[in-house]
Amino acid sequence: MQPRRVLFDTNVYELLLNAQNLDKIESLVISGSIIPYGCKTVRDELRDISKDEKIGGRSLRTQLLSAYDKLVKDRSYPVGTEIEALARDYLAAYSGGVAKRKIYPDFKIVAAATIHRLDIIVSEDDRTMKSNPAIRAYQSVNGKKMYITPNLISLEELKP
Repeated sequence: MQPRRVLFDTNVYELLLNAQNLDKIESLVISGSIIPYGCKTVRDELRDISKDEKIGGRSLRTQLLSAYDKLVKDRSYPVGTEIEALARDYLAAYSGGVAKRKIYPDFKIVAAATIHRLDIIVSEDDRTMKSNPAIRAYQSVNGKKMYITPNLISLEELKP
């Protein structure tokens, strides 16, 4: 069985601070079921978290960046002109109620996963990234460009 190539959305990393969730993901990596990837947009969003926010007496930002680096290692994609252009195409096709400046980073994450042919994006973001208007935009644009849209699933749906 081929390992599934997975990109974790920014909002999933806080869930991975729960040892049970992190153990599940690490066992999937060790078993060869998944290969985690990242992209600059996700890492930048993690870096934007305040240094003052704490969990368990430690900086939330530091913990999240450590989890990202541990999972992704050197498998992180830059966000270049091709990804930016695809994200802008999603934005043009999007007809939802979320402000375009707020949803654009989600579109860059999906564009990175699409262009690099990743299988899955794990996200808990049902209101923006996984909303019906956003999914329609991805499918419309990707269909015209002959791209395959990655599956968008929750952390709970990521099974061994």
